[in-house]
Amino acid sequence: MKIKLVFLLSMFFLNSFFIIAFVEDKILVKVNDEIILKSEVEETVDLLATQLKISGKKVDIKELEKNVLNEMIEQKLIITMAKDEKIEISEGAVSDRVNEFINSLRSRFSDEEEFNNALLKEGISYPDFRIKLEAQVKDKLLYDKVRQKKQQEFISKTAVTDDEIKKYYFENKDDFKINDEVNISQIYFDKTKDEKGDFKTKANSVAEKLKSGEDFNNLLKEIRKEDGIDGGILGWVDTTQMNKKIRDALSKAQKNKIIGPVETEDGYHIIKVNDIKKGKYQELSDIKEKVRIKIIEGKIEKMWKEWIDKVKKQAYIEKM
Repeated sequence: MKIKLVFLLSMFFLNSFFIIAFVEDKILVKVNDEIILKSEVEETVDLLATQLKISGKKVDIKELEKNVLNEMIEQKLIITMAKDEKIEISEGAVSDRVNEFINSLRSRFSDEEEFNNALLKEGISYPDFRIKLEAQVKDKLLYDKVRQKKQQEFISKTAVTDDEIKKYYFENKDDFKINDEVNISQIYFDKTKDEKGDFKTKANSVAEKLKSGEDFNNLLKEIRKEDGIDGGILGWVDTTQMNKKIRDALSKAQKNKIIGPVETEDGYHIIKVNDIKKGKYQELSDIKEKVRIKIIEGKIEKMWKEWIDKVKKQAYIEKM
């Protein structure tokens, strides 16, 4: 009898909670027969912001909200199609993906307590974090499964001619260059430590001083005292292992020149080119299949975007 009483009380409070939530909540978008609630967007934004913050990254909430809403509209359309086609995701697949993600996130902390405290600092407990993550992962896996199915259809319609392969190769020849190496020194401004938001201005100022002739090592020694600014000699680096923005900036670099600041997701990089070893271009005959796959990937991405745009036009989408 006691068990039944507890169950009934639980149901009562649960129903009361949802009634209150419904009254206070707001529909942001209608997508066919589905709706996107304000609370859904806020929860997703909070969850993503938490992930980014405890990973040490800066968060632009307004930009995050905009991206989340757009992705939710697309995801609702795709998930509706998954239901119509009876595509399902097993609980095991969801659990495995969630465990993989959480273990990766947890590895950034010295122990379990520090990890849990980081979550609590962002206003969420581990159990709540996991439940919300599971819901997101399930939707993402459904989305991926539909996308994979459509991509298989696109592949069957995709042909690549020899002329296309030659054209792509010569227009993107630098992407197939190997053994290009540079000997560099760097001054790095870490965005995650930019509490005042002035690292971009500082990086520009430092770059100007270096380009005007100030000694690299002396200037680095002077500014690295500030938290979030560091650097030194990196030595010989294979350019193919670099961030694409940095690689592009160095593509026409000259010895003893200052490059930057180059902005990446993590920070601002000022680079001094100490020396250069030029690599060589791979022959088309050796990488023809690699080029063909690159072209197919580009075509599939374009077909996917066109298909999504068509689905959106045919769907009922109303922003409230």
